[in-house]
Amino acid sequence: MKRKLFMFLTLFLTGIGILTAQTQVRGTVVDEAGIPIIGATIQVKGTAQGTVTDLDGQFSLSAPANATLVISYVGLTTQEIPVRPTVNITLLPDTELLQEVVVTALGISREKKSLGYSVAEVSADEMIKSRGGVTNPINSLVGKVSGLQISGSTGNMGGSSKILIRGAKSISGNNQPLFVIDGVPIEGTDYNTNDAARGAGGYDYGNLIQDINPDDIESISVLKGPNASALYGSRATNGVVMIVTKKGASHKGLGISFNTGIGFEKVNKLPVMQTKYGGGYSLGAYDEDGEPLARINGVDYNIMDYGVDESWGPAYDGTTKYLSWYDLAKWENGGKIGDPTTSLWQAPANDIDKFFETGVSITNNINISRANDNTAFRVSYTNMSLKGYMPNSNLQKNSFNASGSIKLTDKYELFSNITYLNQATTGRPETGYGDNNVMQKFIQWGQRQLDMKELKSLYKYKHDGSQASWNRAGWDDPKPEYSNNPYWSRYMNYQNDTRNRLYGNAGVKAYILKNLTAQFKSSLDFFSDKQFERSAVYSQEESKFAEYHRQQYELNNELLIQYSTNLNEDLSWNFNVGANNMFRNYERLEGYSVSGLVLPEFYNLSNSKSPAKAENFTSEKSINSLFASTTLGYQSLAYLDGTIRNDWSSSLNGKGYLYYSLTGSLILSELVKQDWLTFSKIRLGYAKVGGDTDPYRIFDTYAFYTSLDQNHAYLLPLIKNNLALKPEQTHSYEAGLEARFLNNRLGFDFTLYKSITRDQIMPLSLTGASGYTSMIINAGRMDNQGVELKFDVSPIKTPEFEWNATITMASNKNKVVDLIEGVDYYRIVNAPFKVEVGAFKGQEYGVIMGTDYVYDDNGNKVVQDDGLYASTSGNVPLGSVYPKLTGGFLNTFNYKNLSLSVLFDGQRGGKFFSTSYMWGIYSGMLEETADNNELGIPKRNDPEENGGVLLPGVFADGTPNDVRVDAETWGGSMYSGPAAQSVFKSDFVKLREITIGYRVPLKSKYISNLNISAYGRNLALWGPDTKHFDPESATTSSGNIQGIEGGALPSLATFGLNVGFQF
Repeated sequence: MKRKLFMFLTLFLTGIGILTAQTQVRGTVVDEAGIPIIGATIQVKGTAQGTVTDLDGQFSLSAPANATLVISYVGLTTQEIPVRPTVNITLLPDTELLQEVVVTALGISREKKSLGYSVAEVSADEMIKSRGGVTNPINSLVGKVSGLQISGSTGNMGGSSKILIRGAKSISGNNQPLFVIDGVPIEGTDYNTNDAARGAGGYDYGNLIQDINPDDIESISVLKGPNASALYGSRATNGVVMIVTKKGASHKGLGISFNTGIGFEKVNKLPVMQTKYGGGYSLGAYDEDGEPLARINGVDYNIMDYGVDESWGPAYDGTTKYLSWYDLAKWENGGKIGDPTTSLWQAPANDIDKFFETGVSITNNINISRANDNTAFRVSYTNMSLKGYMPNSNLQKNSFNASGSIKLTDKYELFSNITYLNQATTGRPETGYGDNNVMQKFIQWGQRQLDMKELKSLYKYKHDGSQASWNRAGWDDPKPEYSNNPYWSRYMNYQNDTRNRLYGNAGVKAYILKNLTAQFKSSLDFFSDKQFERSAVYSQEESKFAEYHRQQYELNNELLIQYSTNLNEDLSWNFNVGANNMFRNYERLEGYSVSGLVLPEFYNLSNSKSPAKAENFTSEKSINSLFASTTLGYQSLAYLDGTIRNDWSSSLNGKGYLYYSLTGSLILSELVKQDWLTFSKIRLGYAKVGGDTDPYRIFDTYAFYTSLDQNHAYLLPLIKNNLALKPEQTHSYEAGLEARFLNNRLGFDFTLYKSITRDQIMPLSLTGASGYTSMIINAGRMDNQGVELKFDVSPIKTPEFEWNATITMASNKNKVVDLIEGVDYYRIVNAPFKVEVGAFKGQEYGVIMGTDYVYDDNGNKVVQDDGLYASTSGNVPLGSVYPKLTGGFLNTFNYKNLSLSVLFDGQRGGKFFSTSYMWGIYSGMLEETADNNELGIPKRNDPEENGGVLLPGVFADGTPNDVRVDAETWGGSMYSGPAAQSVFKSDFVKLREITIGYRVPLKSKYISNLNISAYGRNLALWGPDTKHFDPESATTSSGNIQGIEGGALPSLATFGLNVGFQF
């Protein structure tokens, strides 16, 4: 018995030894091309033991001798192999994952091949390398998505971007797409004033979509047309930009990553100024009556025209001494002791380019994630600090994101995702024709001998805190005449603002049956911001203080039921049905001083000279919706989709309106089996969607009014509302062809589309006898039609080197087919000077209206008897502000661990009116006013001595113009003559972005990944009319008011370095 027991124990212990014996496994994981796979997971089956491959695709781990290894990587087929000392694994493409699953409307994931409409997707990897180069992450899509037009001024810190998908569709309404983050509709518009948008001054506070943290983005999908976004009903007319954020479930176990970056911004585009002549009109010691102009302590001084803000003064000679504003200000600041110094009449050593600083941004992000079979979470914190290129400008952002999910049982799952952002900004640049837009003072009105170093060193008198301005009322009167010292504008007349933003969702998902799920989700988008604007006492303009508070929240409650099944071996069916309730509340409170401020540098409404005024506004809106969608698939050959949605909007009196779409796709590559044809699909679609209107346009209501004598009354507004108002209706047609060849080495995606938008919501002018100026009605029609093309090619692909190129192109033709009966023109906005922008029947949308040149029958410009150009008697269309063709060209190169990408983008067509050019020529500031004429003689020489300007053209009788005009008179004709003289083409090509990335080879058990990238953005600009301005700098609004340059801010080039660690 003892012997048997001994033998049993021996065998038992031997078995345990065999089972627990460890084998050291080493191996390499490659893809089908033999390229090492970095980050492939190798796990001992049934355990938590595992590792990942290094930069060479190699791994090493210990495993039980009888265990099985599971090797996996995203997008490739998982393999299982028995443990052995050396293994070499080739992972092949997973054909199911290669169907390219994309996120579509309502967050529903679909195989891209089954879609009957166009969807473009951009991954986070394409954005994060140059994240410090843009403050609005949507701007990183420029040139990468066909049909998506994004424009904005790079010099406008935190400013707006104009975003259009397939052109403008509404004449007077919103044309921006809907933004959705993880299923949460997000406010993406701006609340800029009309003055700011039309170039008349004010601040651009940016559209709110810039609050998204790029470090949290996983991917962005652009649903380009109504066919793709019809499930969103009345909010979908202009397409949808869907953003999916990162989740903790992307990998199991604990993951920690840290990213840090530094960026620099530098002015790279300024108008070309003249450098030969100084300010004013004259330089001397006596006025026209022979009286001394500046006699101090018995000495007469040459002085310039201090109170003139033009530069038609004498040529620099570098020897004449004069009493500059700075000489006088120093003397006054020192108590007028002794005699003032003098300066030489010469070009400044520190011109306007020295006014601008090097902006510096620092961004740090840390995120922690963890996941197992039942739970997943991710938390992320990002801090961004920007010191702007303008003096006294900075922007601070703090963003926190937390997301998670937990499976309560096999049947129920809870999920949530929330983001909080806090932003504080100081010193946004004023835009347009404003008192404190320094560019307006540098280019449009000013004097060219001014030295920035002198202006900075003395902009405020120490004895009383008043302003020291170059633009003095007189040599003995330091009060500013027209212009503030630019440093006074930046340090004394600055603004500041704060914003708090909270958005996210929470919900529950029930797995009712094998193929049936139900999900209920509540989402919130809330923001609250405060804006403070000031003009100091002693400014050229009246001192003031204004305070604006805005707050908005939007709540969405959504139920979505999804069912999928195979009806038989050939037919698959997916069905979704749901309901949504949206409620939005907006509140605005503002107060501002009246008649100036009492005490200097005390900014409070109680400091107003006269009683301060306050205004408030509140609006509410709700939409109730029912929707459904279905997809029928036949084998892997054909797919048919249908959607339907009914919205009941409070802004349309609660009436129900039905929207729907029908799309289909046929996989041609399933019919034509060829080795060279990897994939091919044809698609067709039709959709009807609508756009509703703002609240309170249905019923007439009384408005509270206070008269000048403080009597109170309730009056009807001047605009009559309309109980019968309907939503704008857009009918969209789309057809497309996709194909990929030679194992995805070559491919294209071609789309044709047309949209017709009827029942435009716009005002009808009424006679004064009605008591109203206009009435809101449905009228008019606008059409868009165009083509889109995306072309991909991989010219070189080897195990060590790969070159991929992508070309995107889009052409959109827009036409205002009809307006209100009997009306041929609808004005969108008046520019501050000369022109307006509107909709003209039979023309493209957004035409600039102004006086044009007069042409004879041969196309020659006609000049008047005085040698200046003749103008049309009234305003005529001068061209649309929107381009006809947009595109991008992206090249990416990968060599081992090194990557390089180069992006060009551009546009053709479209025009803009330049206020800066008009006044810059008028006031003698720009280079054209001081260069040589066609004879090689300086324009500012006497016309009788072959100087001046001879304008190309003919007189009314057809004879060539032979009348020379002196330069100053010609400059004045920029305002008095045709507006077309200051209208320019918006065509351009840009070297938009260069990024270089390097994945550092590591053999560390603590750091799994280390990436370093460097970038440059907005590096070069070419175009026919880009001498003075970047055409994109004319954008100061995300709305319909475009194409008016009122005081363009400089364009910036940005450079930076990002480093990312994964632990």
